[in-house]
Amino acid sequence: MRTAMIVTVALILSAALPAWAAPTVAGTTNLVAAENGGEIEAFSSQALDEHGQPIDEWSVTNLIDGKHVVGSHTPADSYGWRTKTAPSPEDPAWVVFRLPERRLISRVVVDPVTDDPEWLGRWARNIRVSVSTDGADGPFKRVGSYVVVRRAIKQSFDFTPVEAEWIKLEITSNWGSDHSVGMGEFEVYEAIIGDDHLDQLITRLDSLLDDLKRYRDSQRYQDIQESTEEVTATPDTPADAEEDAAETDQEEAAEEEQGEAEE
Repeated sequence: MRTAMIVTVALILSAALPAWAAPTVAGTTNLVAAENGGEIEAFSSQALDEHGQPIDEWSVTNLIDGKHVVGSHTPADSYGWRTKTAPSPEDPAWVVFRLPERRLISRVVVDPVTDDPEWLGRWARNIRVSVSTDGADGPFKRVGSYVVVRRAIKQSFDFTPVEAEWIKLEITSNWGSDHSVGMGEFEVYEAIIGDDHLDQLITRLDSLLDDLKRYRDSQRYQDIQESTEEVTATPDTPADAEEDAAETDQEEAAEEEQGEAEE
């Protein structure tokens, strides 16, 4: 009975999938994560200190370290990646990633959030994604150009499955800053091919559960922060209350005197 119910649900949900999505589905393992063997082979620039030395907290390797800036929490050693200058379509900021081996991929995911607040306008806006099976120097084949919205959420971009070992990310604009551009994390996912709708559904649900867990963890952190601020807030002392009352009395007396003078 339970198996029949699962199959029924799977058939109903899979029927709702668009026809073009039926043959493939993105996997749930980030192929370019450092912990999974992903590497960064080349990049345009990264933030420097006053002595011209790279700032580790803004290193390009932070793009694949799996550490996210969530709310007011920033990992102590990973602020995201920040470039030395602002990008343009003619002179984009770029990074070349290498997968552990050649794979068929169909999705990249961008987390735009860095330690720089959103209102500075430094988060990535327009990006281009290209792939190669020859080397870090290409030639590269463009798979898509996308807009990263100005929100603190992970954003997925899907494309027709393509073989790749090297992936080139280009950032052609930010949200207005003339200082630099930044990005929190960059992820790459494999295209899983098959006609088993139940397997595809399970994979999609696994991905959804991972997103929900990240959201839950971020909410828990925010709740802890708010509780901590309430506990550590300095309460008003009796002396403070008396001082406030005295100031109020003085203000009322001054208003009465002003009113009498006008009469």
